[in-house]
Amino acid sequence: MAVVPLDSRQASITRLLLSEARPSTVEAIASELKLTGRIVRYNLPSIDTYLRPEGLRVMRRRGVGVWVSGNDDRRHAILSTLGSVAGPRVLDGNDRKLQVLAALLDASPQPVHIADLEEALGASRPTVRRDVRAAEAWLEGHHLHLQRLPGVGIAVRGSEIDIRKGLLSLVLEAVPAEQLLSEMERPHDLHAEAADTRGLADFAARLDLPRHRKILSEQLLQPDDNVPMAMVTTLYLAIVSRRVRAGRQAEMQSGQLRSLVDHPVAAAAGRIAAAVEAQAGLALGDADVAAITEFLLGFVELVDASLTSQADDQAVIDQLVAEAAARLHPSLAEDGQLRRSLGEHLRRLRVRLRYGLPVSNPLDHEVRERYPDVYRVASEIVAALHPIGDAVVPHEEVGFLTMYLAGSLERNRLRPKVRITVVCPAGMATAWILVSRLSAEFPNVEITRVVSKSAYEEELAGASSDLVVSTVPLDEQPAGVEFVVVSPLLREKDLRRLARFLGEPAH
Repeated sequence: MAVVPLDSRQASITRLLLSEARPSTVEAIASELKLTGRIVRYNLPSIDTYLRPEGLRVMRRRGVGVWVSGNDDRRHAILSTLGSVAGPRVLDGNDRKLQVLAALLDASPQPVHIADLEEALGASRPTVRRDVRAAEAWLEGHHLHLQRLPGVGIAVRGSEIDIRKGLLSLVLEAVPAEQLLSEMERPHDLHAEAADTRGLADFAARLDLPRHRKILSEQLLQPDDNVPMAMVTTLYLAIVSRRVRAGRQAEMQSGQLRSLVDHPVAAAAGRIAAAVEAQAGLALGDADVAAITEFLLGFVELVDASLTSQADDQAVIDQLVAEAAARLHPSLAEDGQLRRSLGEHLRRLRVRLRYGLPVSNPLDHEVRERYPDVYRVASEIVAALHPIGDAVVPHEEVGFLTMYLAGSLERNRLRPKVRITVVCPAGMATAWILVSRLSAEFPNVEITRVVSKSAYEEELAGASSDLVVSTVPLDEQPAGVEFVVVSPLLREKDLRRLARFLGEPAH
């Protein structure tokens, strides 16, 4: 009589029983394998049927537990061959959801019939429908959505760029980093199935990661580079190749495409694309080269925050915080969150400098206008920093440092004082109205002097202030000092203009 092979769940229970020299409770087995006690008890008779021809028995005794009895040599022999038993796979709920997502994303934009999912997962239609609903919430969180086509199937809709990012996120979520790194390191001409086929390991094994790692090592990375960026970039390039080979080219608007193609990083992306064509026989179009460029520009956001710190990182952070505390507010020195944020940013900055990737801060102009005082201090601090390694700190870092410092000041309500000179006509009544309004609307101002227009122009005394606020235009202004003309009553448009220098008003 032929013995029905064990399914993957039964094989896991059997492996655990054969590995234990002593009896174990059903609850302990269930806990170890993340199953329920009912499922373990349900599968014990099938396991006993499988083991009996080998002279082994599954024993159960109340108050003692469950164990396998029989010859130890037969026990070890079965244990060594158990992984190769060709039984059906049984997936838990999370595994099934991952497999559903992989199947739908990999097929997109083509639909997948639910019957095909039933066969692939070995699950009933109601179970597969529940898994699809669970997968739908995941897709929505990645800017993708499901379209149900009656009589045809289910399809993932979204841009090709988002499909690729979705596959990338899915693999990173499902496959351990050590397993991905191991897969990348095997010889690229050696075909091998993944040792662990749970989750998406089998999908990752079909991506030809060794070949793409070799391409990146030749064109961008260091050969022995195992930082998370190297793993993520390899995985992304392999996904791009798989999608293009299946006829799924990226699409971009002409303006975005032109901007990326003209970017300096596009040269590195072009070399990578040429290597893919030479070594994998796959031609990448302009939009796909632009997509790789965009990924290289943004990959720092995907790098694990636990990147290794350099020996002098803490010294650099201490210098940054000390300078900021001395120039802006002493309490900055005690802000632990500021130090942690700067530390993480510094680690990411080292990666960008190491690989020659440009720094881009789309909020730089807005930050400069909103926090001019903090921006000025950040400029002085960055200028005083020594080079990091062999690279000079890029000027764009001024905007990032301003954001961290301003965030700390706002978070702790520590806005630094802005020194203001108030200028008025000969009569001083309007000046004191303006002083009162300024102090009420902007508590962070420090009125250093109130002078008449003629006295100010004669002495040009505003050089000791950060900002000159006047109720009348001036004929002469000192260099390097910001100047704003306002109504003494500070109307709405005046408040908006002053907010560029002083932050949002209090009322």
